[in-house]
Amino acid sequence: MDHKLTVAVKEFAYTLGADLVGIAPVSRYENAPVKMSPQGILPGAKSVVVCAIHHPDAAIELDGEVHPQIMGPYSIQYIMNTKLDFLSFKIGRMLEDLGYPTVPIASSNIWRYRGYRDLEAVFAPDVSHIYGGVCAGLGELGWNGLCITPEYGARNRFVSIITEAELEPTPMYSGKKLCDMCGECIRKCPTDAYRKEVNGTKDVVIENKHHVFANKNLWRCAWGEHFDLDLDLPIPDQVDEQVLLDHVKQHGIRHGEFGVCLKVCLPKHLRQPDPDYCKISVRRKRHTIPSDLPVHSAVYDTVLSIAGKNTLDHVHFISQKTLEEQGIPMKEHLPDGVGAILLTDHIKLPCQADDAKAFRETHIMEWNTMSRTVRVNLTIAELDICRELEKIGYSALPKTYLKHDALQKLCHETTENNAILYSALILTSAPLEDRHVLDVSHSDARGNLKERLTRAAKEAGADLVGFASAFAIDEIAEQLREIRKEETIVFATDKNPRMMAFDPVISMRKRNIFKATDILPDAKSVLVLGLHYPETPIKRLGKPPAEAVGPYVFSQYETNMLLSHMGYDICKTLQSWGYDAFLSHNLTGAGSVVGSPRGYFADGSCNTLEAVAAGLGTLTLNGSVSTEKYGIHQRFIAIVTNAELEPDISTPVLNSVCMDCKQCLSICPTRALQENNLTTIQINGTSIPYLPVDINRCDWASKYALVRDEGNKFGGNDTDIPCPDVITPENLAEALKQQDHVLKFRPVIGEPCIVVCPLNGT
Repeated sequence: MDHKLTVAVKEFAYTLGADLVGIAPVSRYENAPVKMSPQGILPGAKSVVVCAIHHPDAAIELDGEVHPQIMGPYSIQYIMNTKLDFLSFKIGRMLEDLGYPTVPIASSNIWRYRGYRDLEAVFAPDVSHIYGGVCAGLGELGWNGLCITPEYGARNRFVSIITEAELEPTPMYSGKKLCDMCGECIRKCPTDAYRKEVNGTKDVVIENKHHVFANKNLWRCAWGEHFDLDLDLPIPDQVDEQVLLDHVKQHGIRHGEFGVCLKVCLPKHLRQPDPDYCKISVRRKRHTIPSDLPVHSAVYDTVLSIAGKNTLDHVHFISQKTLEEQGIPMKEHLPDGVGAILLTDHIKLPCQADDAKAFRETHIMEWNTMSRTVRVNLTIAELDICRELEKIGYSALPKTYLKHDALQKLCHETTENNAILYSALILTSAPLEDRHVLDVSHSDARGNLKERLTRAAKEAGADLVGFASAFAIDEIAEQLREIRKEETIVFATDKNPRMMAFDPVISMRKRNIFKATDILPDAKSVLVLGLHYPETPIKRLGKPPAEAVGPYVFSQYETNMLLSHMGYDICKTLQSWGYDAFLSHNLTGAGSVVGSPRGYFADGSCNTLEAVAAGLGTLTLNGSVSTEKYGIHQRFIAIVTNAELEPDISTPVLNSVCMDCKQCLSICPTRALQENNLTTIQINGTSIPYLPVDINRCDWASKYALVRDEGNKFGGNDTDIPCPDVITPENLAEALKQQDHVLKFRPVIGEPCIVVCPLNGT
């Protein structure tokens, strides 16, 4: 066992924001179904790192009181998944960078709904994080099937990282029994899932310890939890997938559901009844009780540090006196509240206010990335600040129903002509003073600009940093306009919500190719950042015994997510130094997107010509970039700026392996890569081979998930519609109507052209 590495891993996890960390040896998973086991995913696995983040107590105790489908503060759980994904990816990268094959697992959203081959379980994740919490010694299973910890009860969400590193195991939990069969989950379940259609009990045995819990019908449990059906509808005595789909078709959907089994579940030693505060559940006793002293100065600094790490602009601490003077009814939302924290950020558009709408519509992918990144940054900061306040005994309520308008006005939060304001609000029992701190993420611009940006990008997490002139990118765009001038994209959207048949709306669009100067008319430079992702998920994709595709999908969408945050960080840095900057996952527009359970993300051909122009690597036939260190296993984001930065010019070539290999051409299930389309393109004055992908054929498989061999077969999706010779609005619409109703919005795409590529770097 490597004690030193174990300590380093735990320390890193806590630094990233974990509340609990445990290590499980794979032997504790010996009774797990092989297709849901660490050793099934990674046969050489020796350890599983399990991390937990706890739900802010006030969100659990005060939300869902009116109705389990009326949620505000409880929606913080969605960003908890984002935070856990970040932990999983970062810890996975840490271990793999140290030489240990490692598979980070997604926190949620990747399941085999109906089981798979010999796996009979429904709603089956790659591995169960809940059971993982038990295997890692963090708690035990309650009657409700949730992992209850002695610190937080059931108010936790977990994530797992599977590794070949032999880490020191955390002892199994051996304290007082945490579930005393109080019966609250049974009595208060809105679907009666613990009394109806319960098929006895399940017994999970870990190191000879039995964990017995209700063997409930998960389809009944999914009524509001996954299918968003109205809980006020009469629920049949027998519920299965078809019943759920029939009800969705007849009644539509309402909203997701507050997990009432989680809301009411606390072990006896943590229960603190307070019916004046919350009626459905009890309050959690905390390890720390605050004194009547003023708030410690370190609390303000901690909040500012969290805001700065999330690239926010302003932080406003607002006292009880000020709130009362302004007539802001805080105690209606947080009964013990005496202070508030308003967090704000502004997206600065590279255009005048009159042109903002047109700019956002023209550059919709970039705009969506920027706005999503800001919202995630704000909500991550909101979550982390709440958790820090709770650690020192204060109540903290995120995602409050209280409108922000009055507080924005109070704090003089206005927008410039070309900026859009976003905010987050935390109510707290901490007796805060009035303090207003502006420009919390501003940095000094002294020194060599290019060196400062390179350092800032590395600090933000980039593995690769390159610079191109805006002129070089514009030259590439001019050539792409000629090469792809005949290209028309068949584009589909779905009128129906999830869990209903795809109701396609089809349009035809000419391919738009953009110059850097189309985004910033005075653009001078393009900064390209690359992020390497763990490679073991690629090597294990679809391989027995687990045949998992989820870890690969997770590594790709998380890479795109982290690139968005790095790019936004650099944009804000440049803007704080007086320059304009805007980010793009697909700057010239030559790439496309891949479908995933977390929405679309940029495919492997996005920003690759830009990366070659920035001197980061060589072009490959599948449209990727091969770098000396990582092969093709990285993705890129580009930042356009009017800062003049010396370009990193190299002589680009097509990777020499490609012309002899060509596996990507033969493996593509829709023949989207065809050698007869091979042409040339000039980058930095050198002509290199360039193979444009047939976007409609690629989208058929990777965007619309219509081909099983693109990876969906490993997730249990049987939709398999051959790609026609010519894709038309009619045949695409007809194919989409045949898509699986449940799995249409959670495709798991394996991108075989990347998976088979032998270019692995050093």
